[in-house]
Amino acid sequence: MRQVLVVANRTVGGSELAEVISTRHAAGPCQFYLLVPVPPTPPIGVAMGFSAMEVGMIPAIHGPDEREIAHDRLVYGLEWMQGLGVTVTGAVGETDAVRAVKSVLDSRPIDEIIISTLPTSLSRWLHQDLPHRVERKFKLPVTVVTAATSPTGV
Repeated sequence: MRQVLVVANRTVGGSELAEVISTRHAAGPCQFYLLVPVPPTPPIGVAMGFSAMEVGMIPAIHGPDEREIAHDRLVYGLEWMQGLGVTVTGAVGETDAVRAVKSVLDSRPIDEIIISTLPTSLSRWLHQDLPHRVERKFKLPVTVVTAATSPTGV
């Protein structure tokens, strides 16, 4: 049975990701593992009350701490993926997505990695070249799913 790691954060629940997951599921037996890295802490300027525009960043979600945000997205994502008819487990990972992926790979066999990102203009992961870094480091096939917009799930 194929083991597929899905790395997603703000794109959990998106139609583009649903299409790729459904395609993998239709191709044959597979199990999914959802990894939701903890979002980075907003820059100190935002934390001190300056607007995101003033410190040159996209607004962060305000409210609970970042680990709680990731946990809420994980819970939502697991329910959403189960609603697609797939077998899925998952966890919250550390902020450094490469290290978070390594932690998963150290604990379970994975055949493919799907990285779901925001559109190029908004995606930290694409700006950090995350998909290519993961592919080179772990020698596994990586599929990049770019959302047209951020889903409204969580």
